[in-house]
Amino acid sequence: GLAIDYQVIVEIRSFEVRVDGGEHAEVDLFVRILNDRNGEVRASKSFTAAAPVSGSGNPAYVSALDKAFGDAAGQIVRWTDSVI
Repeated sequence: GLAIDYQVIVEIRSFEVRVDGGEHAEVDLFVRILNDRNGEVRASKSFTAAAPVSGSGNPAYVSALDKAFGDAAGQIVRWTDSVI
């Protein structure tokens, strides 16, 4: 079996392209680090990121979402490393 010390639980609060104030992608993720041995939440934090849409159409929207998600994921990795 696996010996897991912590779980990283991610709640997607926003993953969208917005058109107000210029087209941009927004990602908002709420993350909890759960101690797998006793079920306690060790830490929790909200992470947000945005990226402008460059170009038009679906490929531009996907690219902006990818950039915003990548930025948020990087924040989560650095934070998780500092917490555990």
